[in-house]
Amino acid sequence: MQAIPAIHVIPHEKPMVFIDHVVTIGEQFVVAELKISPELMFCEAQGLPTWTSIELMAQTISAYAGMQGQQSGQAPKIGFLLGTRKLQLPIAYFEMGQIVTIRAERQYLHEGLGQFACEILYQQHTISAMLSVYEPE
Repeated sequence: MQAIPAIHVIPHEKPMVFIDHVVTIGEQFVVAELKISPELMFCEAQGLPTWTSIELMAQTISAYAGMQGQQSGQAPKIGFLLGTRKLQLPIAYFEMGQIVTIRAERQYLHEGLGQFACEILYQQHTISAMLSVYEPE
């Protein structure tokens, strides 16, 4: 699969875009990437704070929903992050110029309510969390 620019499948606009492109999508998962750059919202001299991980995960889920919607001719829709569990941040920053890989796997999805197991792979670190989301009709 050729990488798809995230801006084409998520209902966000710059500067609130935190994934560059979708690199892989399957029936129940999606993988996206982000290159850390000073143009990113919230970026500091040390890099992008890892507390933004929840937004990286949420936008990756949004890309999954957007790509699923495209298959039925729908434009990307706004969804809602309901909550997260088990998010631990072993480091404070993603460094400038580094690539962050984000994976979201659907655990369940019913009538717009879903739960996804998410992972961010960065250098030797893995940041994981469970995100609950809702996409209204």
